[in-house]
Amino acid sequence: MSLRLLANALDETPIPTGDVGAAFAKMLLTFGALIFLLFATFWILKRLVRARLERGSSNSSITVHEKRMLSPKTMLYVVEIEGQRVLLAESHLEIKTIKTL
Repeated sequence: MSLRLLANALDETPIPTGDVGAAFAKMLLTFGALIFLLFATFWILKRLVRARLERGSSNSSITVHEKRMLSPKTMLYVVEIEGQRVLLAESHLEIKTIKTL
């Protein structure tokens, strides 16, 4: 008895007959808009971070004049701290003062 009710209910439900192409186009436009918003957000955040770093370094007493990569985990920096230049070596384990210039 319950199978007949189920079969009758399934027979009475209308089958949606929409335009598949329009639905696909709408899906692609939505996807494109989401991708655009994602890239726009990253671009804005990148600009904000860069502007904040530049603004913060302009009135600082510490400036990095030059940096060189010696290996993937080792860098050399020439840093000026309150008018005095210092050569620093940075590795993944420590930071050493090599020479005061």
